Amino acid sequence: MQMIDQLKDGQTKAFAKHCFESSTPEELDAVSEGVADQAQMEHWGITEGQWEEAVAAALADHKAQAN
Repeated sequence: MQMIDQLKDGQTKAFAKHCFESSTPEELDAVSEGVADQAQMEHWGITEGQWEEAVAAALADHKAQAN
């Protein structure tokens, strides 16, 4: 989880780890193309930018793991 480990904000990092562990790369790719999930942002206490950053980091780590 190289990309996730580089995240500085604790909540963003925790959400990114959750995304990595609970979603497939295909699922993350699909949600990254849409709008940020309001319910997830409220639950995790993160902003839209943090949500996007976390999803991108989780997806990048999945892709790195596949190579």
